[in-house]
Amino acid sequence: MTKKDIIEEVHQRTGLPRILVRDVLRTSLDIIKECLKRGEEVKIVRFGKWQPVLRKTKRVKHPTSGEMIQIPPYVKVVFKPSQEVKKI
Repeated sequence: MTKKDIIEEVHQRTGLPRILVRDVLRTSLDIIKECLKRGEEVKIVRFGKWQPVLRKTKRVKHPTSGEMIQIPPYVKVVFKPSQEVKKI
């Protein structure tokens, strides 16, 4: 399902104008992204939570040269579904 499909489905179920639904969805997604950039957890009850997790520096072997290289620390976003969503 794409963002366009979600907009159409919400429009069909609620009768709200597509443009309004699109703007609300875009704004909601922008807010989620901004919170994650700030390092905050985003939790939607009965759906799940997005959580930024800091990955530590690690040393790995370069696949072609075979030399050991160091990967700097980075932030990865992890999604944990709620119990309700896990049952699907």
